[in-house]
Amino acid sequence: MTDTSGGASGGGTTPRSRARGQIAIALTLALLGFLLATQLRSQQGLAQRLSIERESDLGQILTELTTRSDQLSSEIVDLRVKLAQATGTEAQQRALITDARQQLEALQILLGLVPVKGPGIEMTFEDPKSTLGPDVLLDTVQELRDAGAEAIEISGVRIVASTAFTGPPGAIQVGRAAVRAPYQVTAIGPASTLAEAMRIPGGVVDSLAANAGTSVRVTEVSSVSILHVSALPVFVHARPKTRR
Repeated sequence: MTDTSGGASGGGTTPRSRARGQIAIALTLALLGFLLATQLRSQQGLAQRLSIERESDLGQILTELTTRSDQLSSEIVDLRVKLAQATGTEAQQRALITDARQQLEALQILLGLVPVKGPGIEMTFEDPKSTLGPDVLLDTVQELRDAGAEAIEISGVRIVASTAFTGPPGAIQVGRAAVRAPYQVTAIGPASTLAEAMRIPGGVVDSLAANAGTSVRVTEVSSVSILHVSALPVFVHARPKTRR
């Protein structure tokens, strides 16, 4: 950020620049709080997801959600500390703001609120006899995340922590959207690592090869876009509390 106010330069700072830095970080922190509220709101669909999972998968889901919760808690605490420290030089304030914005961008990607682009893989699941159930897509998502996928989309649906996989074979629902074969899966992350994770013995590719009539094609790509985003919550009863 370039200072155009004409104030003091070098290692010093003016009350005006100091206030501007504090305001910028405060706005970033406020937006982070809103994103956390959005994530909490999205957990309403978690009970539906858990109700269909195999018992062996519940531990994995709990670990995943606990890790994400810890990450978010750590980030908000870190930003609060930085806000409290935003009384140093203007250069220090710029560094704090840059770091806060980078953390905010990472959080937006995690919650599926922004389009993303990067290297990754594209997968096509063929299921002409409609034998694949929602557990296959869920297992794929879990293996992709374990392999370092930063963003995932299935047939136009952005996948977040609370996305439910329901329905019988041939009529699968991902979140609130009905999807049909062939299922298109896009994942952004380290392309070779993601592809290798799909091809390991006993993994996704092996499992489908053992199921007559089904198959999956995995393609590494140097650049792929995920343009769909998660819907923002609509609050019906909650209203901001105003101070008097």
